[in-house]
Amino acid sequence: MNELDLRYRRWRAADEEGRDEEGDHAFKAVFHAVRSEQPVSPTFAARTMEAVAAAAARDANRARRTRAALVWGSVFGGAAAAYFGASLAISALAAGLLRLLDLMVAVVVGAATGFEAGTDFWSVLTGLGRALAAFAADPTVTIVVLAVQGIAIAALFGLQRLLGSDGESLE
Repeated sequence: MNELDLRYRRWRAADEEGRDEEGDHAFKAVFHAVRSEQPVSPTFAARTMEAVAAAAARDANRARRTRAALVWGSVFGGAAAAYFGASLAISALAAGLLRLLDLMVAVVVGAATGFEAGTDFWSVLTGLGRALAAFAADPTVTIVVLAVQGIAIAALFGLQRLLGSDGESLE
């Protein structure tokens, strides 16, 4: 067994047994045994710094090329998306406007015919309830509601973890 291994074992044994003073002295002995007395050659330091400078220059050049590619790709991609997506956006806007107008006409006609037929407050609420139930029965709406509930639960759990419980109770 070599001297370094023996010093290391003494340090570990003293540290594990809780003998702090002896462990500190043993650690100093290990540290001094490991420490090299031979200095690093100047050529090694110069070669290392040259390699670091070359690597930094390569990284900077790669970052500059990547940034330029992303900027030009974003410009051309944005222009293409605007060109090809403009018709879709205008179509969606027109469809939404037509649906809004159709809804407004349906509300006016429904209100006019309802008042002629003598519709009371409760039948209006019944109709609204049926419309709301039909809306809520849509699977997309149900999934969104469940997702919002999941996010709310996660937020409350995170808030509780951040605030912590100080051992207080409601007693």
